[in-house]
Amino acid sequence: MILVAMIYSFGAAPQILNQDPMPSAMPSGTPPEMPPVNAQASPLQTFTSYQELTTFLTGTTSPNNTPSPIATPMPTQAPTLSGDVAAEGSYWSRPTNQEKSYSTTNIQVAGVDEADTVKTDGTYLYVIANNTVYVLDAGTTNIDNAKVIAKIENRNNTYISGIYLSQNGNKLAVIGNEYRYHLFVAEPVDASIIKAPYYGSGLTFVEVYDVSNKASPVLSRNLTMSGYYANSRMIDDYIYTVITETVQVKDDGSVNLPTIFENSGVVNIDAKDIFYIPRPDSYYTYTTIISLNIMDDSQAFTNTTIMASSANEIYVSAENIYLISPTWDSESQYITNIYRVSINQGSLSAQAEGTVWGTPINSYAMDEYNGYFRIATTKWFMDNATTRDGAEFKISRQMNSLYVLNSNLDIVGKLEGFKMDENLYAVRFLGDKCYAVTFKIIDPFYVIDLSNPTAPKVAGELKIPGYSSYLYPIDNTHLIGIGKENSTLKLSIFDVSNINAPAETARYIVEGSYTDSSATYEPHAFLYNPETQQLVIPVSLNNYQVFPLDNPENSRDITTTSTSYWQGVYIFKVDTSTGFTLQGKITQIDNVQKPENEYWVNYNLEISRSLYIDNTLYTISNSRVQLNSLNDFSLLAKINLD
Repeated sequence: MILVAMIYSFGAAPQILNQDPMPSAMPSGTPPEMPPVNAQASPLQTFTSYQELTTFLTGTTSPNNTPSPIATPMPTQAPTLSGDVAAEGSYWSRPTNQEKSYSTTNIQVAGVDEADTVKTDGTYLYVIANNTVYVLDAGTTNIDNAKVIAKIENRNNTYISGIYLSQNGNKLAVIGNEYRYHLFVAEPVDASIIKAPYYGSGLTFVEVYDVSNKASPVLSRNLTMSGYYANSRMIDDYIYTVITETVQVKDDGSVNLPTIFENSGVVNIDAKDIFYIPRPDSYYTYTTIISLNIMDDSQAFTNTTIMASSANEIYVSAENIYLISPTWDSESQYITNIYRVSINQGSLSAQAEGTVWGTPINSYAMDEYNGYFRIATTKWFMDNATTRDGAEFKISRQMNSLYVLNSNLDIVGKLEGFKMDENLYAVRFLGDKCYAVTFKIIDPFYVIDLSNPTAPKVAGELKIPGYSSYLYPIDNTHLIGIGKENSTLKLSIFDVSNINAPAETARYIVEGSYTDSSATYEPHAFLYNPETQQLVIPVSLNNYQVFPLDNPENSRDITTTSTSYWQGVYIFKVDTSTGFTLQGKITQIDNVQKPENEYWVNYNLEISRSLYIDNTLYTISNSRVQLNSLNDFSLLAKINLD
């Protein structure tokens, strides 16, 4: 009897041959003393031949590229732990069309657009839902015209991740992954022998559509790459797509190479064009950046590939792409390798590599300013401690640090351990300041002064209940924080006009047994109109009731039942003097609750994004685009999606 199983994967590269770079157990050992930070970053090199690539891999990794410890020391060493250091642009891709006011994607860096599930040019909407791209008339001239006018169907076994819209609104780029089906075959059951599966690399596609005729999109360019979509950005007319692909050393000693397909042509990346660091790493993936002109289909794409541990995050400025590659060193200490690739009108050039301790929580924990790259990291480790009887044991410790690196990615300034044993929840860099939130029991909000890049320091600290996981600047001296306090959603306004004494000048708690918002972890769900000072965020509310069971002798015999559920958006007026004023609530869920404490909800009507065009608010779910007035929040129209 032969057993055959079929597995499919999508969205991220399979981590079977390459294990997760972060071990599940805490690293052991006390970090060594910290020497002066003056180590030169290892230069990026390219292989001279395919043979050199295979020799490098087979000499430093076991077959199938399973992880092995790094055999050589990293360019920096772990820091000395001395406890706490402290005593205890527009961010919207603004439209160029000034005839109407409309919102665009909430972005981290001015001028650097990010892929999202909805885009608009102020007249039409482009929405990803049901793994399909819908083109909608927004009904700006006549509300009766608000409807779906075209659809871009996905191919079989594909998953759409995001879209970009050109500045003139005539080109639309659709980015996604293609599923790969993987087979493994078991020998007869009584033999108990299972053959190893073969894992393909998957495919990433960038499809460019001519949407000058909105009712009839035409595919004008299709670029497909081996590997899985990791991230992307668009600057002016150029889309920079980052793809990761597992490096596989096969049984015969051969190694796969990245491949690019365009129309009927195939480009195999030459081993001599692959950059690497001439030291062993714990495991390897190819990270390929491909640049594509969304407006000029005839312009050839450009690409560059770096072989390193997987790049799980990126930061992109107007001039550089920073690839963030977490791994661990020979002492099983968390480190992050950083690779800088310069960009200029589509051209790509790998420039430098550096290393810091710990890992960043997301792209907002990184920034480029005045030629310096800044990064805030968290590092877990095991530290020695003693009991009262003198017996030694190990405890889990955590430290948060901030590093400043120059263009060569050498560390020129650092602030290590600015808060020990607390989770880093939010970071936002603004000019020569960094705002950071850590949390364990209370929420320390830090202001870090970076005016001297070589000597960053904590300027001020604020301790308040709860935490913020996303920070948004509304002017030069105020930030909105969104996070949680206990089990409820919390909004804060932080006044940082005095960097030595930051203050929480306003707070708003969304009441309920459990309240939450996707904007706490997804910045694209956060909508702020600086002209009207209106904030729109998705909100979910669960109310629970506790019921005792039929055993009065045991007070723990209780159960909780949800008595009501609500999901939609809250609209606030934000004023730095008066705080948050709730103006309205909008939901797409028509029937939230049924009698007798039972409810049924169509979760496809949960709102994930919102945008505005003039005085109309558009909320987007997987089943509907809904139009409401921003004046009185009355319902204007519903556009149903398949």
